[in-house]
Amino acid sequence: MSFKSLNKQVMDTVNFINNGWTMLPMDLFSDFRNYTLEKIMFNDNTFLTFNGSLMSEFSEIHQLSIERNELVFLNASGLHSVIKLILSTNNMFEIPNFCADEAGQSLVPKLSRLDMTDNAIRKLRPSSFKCLHNLKKLTLDKNRLMILENRIFSSLTNLESLSISWIPHLSVIKPGAFNCSSLQVLIFVHNGFRFDKEKNNKGKHLFNPSELFVNTQSLMELDLTNNYMAKDPGIFRQMLYPISNVTKLILQSTHIASLPEGLFQEMPFLETLNLKGNKITTWNQSVFENLKSLRKLYLDGNHIRVINESSFPIQLLHSLKELDISHNEFWCTCAQKWFVDYCRSSNISKILTHWPNLYSCGYPEDKKHLQLVDYKPTDADCSAWSPILTIIIVIVVSLFLMTVVLILMLNCQANIRNLIYLFRVSSWKRKGYIRLNSSESFEYDAFVIYCDSDRKWVHSELLKRLEEIDLKVCVHYRDFDVGESITDNITNYVGKSWKVIVVMSNNFTKSEWCQWELDLVQERRRRYGKNALVLIMQSQIDSSHMTNSIRSLLDTTPHLQYQQGLGEDLFWSVITKAVMKPFKDPPTAIL
Repeated sequence: MSFKSLNKQVMDTVNFINNGWTMLPMDLFSDFRNYTLEKIMFNDNTFLTFNGSLMSEFSEIHQLSIERNELVFLNASGLHSVIKLILSTNNMFEIPNFCADEAGQSLVPKLSRLDMTDNAIRKLRPSSFKCLHNLKKLTLDKNRLMILENRIFSSLTNLESLSISWIPHLSVIKPGAFNCSSLQVLIFVHNGFRFDKEKNNKGKHLFNPSELFVNTQSLMELDLTNNYMAKDPGIFRQMLYPISNVTKLILQSTHIASLPEGLFQEMPFLETLNLKGNKITTWNQSVFENLKSLRKLYLDGNHIRVINESSFPIQLLHSLKELDISHNEFWCTCAQKWFVDYCRSSNISKILTHWPNLYSCGYPEDKKHLQLVDYKPTDADCSAWSPILTIIIVIVVSLFLMTVVLILMLNCQANIRNLIYLFRVSSWKRKGYIRLNSSESFEYDAFVIYCDSDRKWVHSELLKRLEEIDLKVCVHYRDFDVGESITDNITNYVGKSWKVIVVMSNNFTKSEWCQWELDLVQERRRRYGKNALVLIMQSQIDSSHMTNSIRSLLDTTPHLQYQQGLGEDLFWSVITKAVMKPFKDPPTAIL
């Protein structure tokens, strides 16, 4: 193929598009020695490899485009004159080697823009861009990256614009991934990256918010559209705090529900703020204060219901050139009166994008789809308080309080009963009825009757609690006399004990031995009164295990329900006072 007959002086673009080529003809550009071309395009062919050495004759090529091929390998020798290289929609699994030697000599010293969109690149290394000394714009959209490693862009000392977008499997960003002090524009959109999670379900770190942009101080434009921004205001602020020179910040459709206070004030040069398509309903009045450089603010497509005098500072409304709060379902109630009145009395409608067509009521039902411009509440409409509304509020609040009290009574019966018991004992003590030293004539403060199945709870909980306050407690085996029969030991030591503590449970009711002990202490109750016994319901007894003697005892003697958690301290306080309580106290209700 020869171009000798062509007037190459007027030729600035050469297209070899859709030729079905698999390789370049060897003498294709032999007639272009020292020529400059604006564009050479080899799009829509079937190249697997591309031999750049065949293009060495040119003095300069502004743009070389090899799009929509099947390119796997590029020989960059001969591309020394290329300024813009487009390799999008191919099958390249790594960045081509642009180094002429180990010393870092570049094969493409003039290259300022590289586009590798829609390839099969799975991993980037710090050496991937080693010899691209003059690269200013890099596009890596639609590749197969899963991790952005540390310092992969640090060798690109002149890089100004970076786009890494449409990469749904990207899940990890190492702390120094964006270590590029020259970077001015970062497009990181439609990746679905979870900035709302520092770790995944396996505990692996996904990113470090405080180090994400710490080395991008020159950043002027950041676009994070269609990712998941941090829900925690502290993490949100940590992420964006370092980019203090940013002039354009796009956080569109990033699932933001609340705006952190004090963040945007750290961006004194911020001119454009895009918060479109989020879940924002309201914000603190300080969020937009002192934003002296802000000229464009987009809040359309959120969940904003009311705009009032504290939503935006008046100084901001005067300095903005564009304010878009359309596509929000506004409440057409008296709370909206300030905004609709302000729109009529000021020039704000001139900066409101899409006003009035896309500003309509979403509530109440009878005003749905009414345009805000047509909603005209009067002072009379909004000054009187409706008596019907007052009645409704009183009824709703009363029902709510009654429900809360009922739920508390049902769920905290044992705590309430124990609290009443403790209150009564304290009241009697203040009146002088209770004498806590009346157990001095007994060797033990208490004798414990329990089933062997409940031994663990008795020894680890009951004895521990009572003996910690110097009460002397008698239990089976530990304190019995060696050589004496069990029945004699029980009879003897019950008589030496000031009180008898009975620990009841389903296991207790099944034990014939426990039933015998219970019959024995019934006699003690008849002699000294119901205060001689301290009944503890360690676990609720099923109705199928309830005996007549136990039912009779429970009906006539106070018993305490063991309570874990919130009421546990109260339970042990009541037990202590019950053990120390004299026999002849004023009558009490059965708990």
